[in-house]
Amino acid sequence: MNMEINTSAKETVDSLKKIFDKHKNDRICIMATTCCGKSTLHELIPETVDMDDELWPQLTEEEEAHLCQKPWTKEIGDFAGRLVRERVTVKPGHPLFTLILLDCEVLVYLDISDELLAEHCKKRQADFQDAKNINDAIKNTWNKQREMNDRVCYYLKITE
Repeated sequence: MNMEINTSAKETVDSLKKIFDKHKNDRICIMATTCCGKSTLHELIPETVDMDDELWPQLTEEEEAHLCQKPWTKEIGDFAGRLVRERVTVKPGHPLFTLILLDCEVLVYLDISDELLAEHCKKRQADFQDAKNINDAIKNTWNKQREMNDRVCYYLKITE
């Protein structure tokens, strides 16, 4: 099952809450790139979990240094994916905001246009190309999951 919704910030929160309520007994991953608003959404929606809050306290200094290298590369992404899959789990009733797909029944992809992503990156003084590369990797994961059709997939396009 695939559903596509274009959303403003308030509509994103409302859409996510509806999805979470509909799938309250399922494990839910909300995948999105850096600088698109995951942390803000996490703060606005009770019972959600942020991957960074789960992963970073478990990292060694060496692992953290490796993940913080610039620019972001596929190798860094693969390393992050391995660490996340080893150390973070998705629990029913506690949707996880993440860059990495974990075992779940429901997948939500929060997409963002390059123009809006560039604007968000500028505000946060973050590297746009890194955020775009991560978004491209997430989009690739999303497309593969939709083709497999073995979980419920939602697509939300952030418009502000």
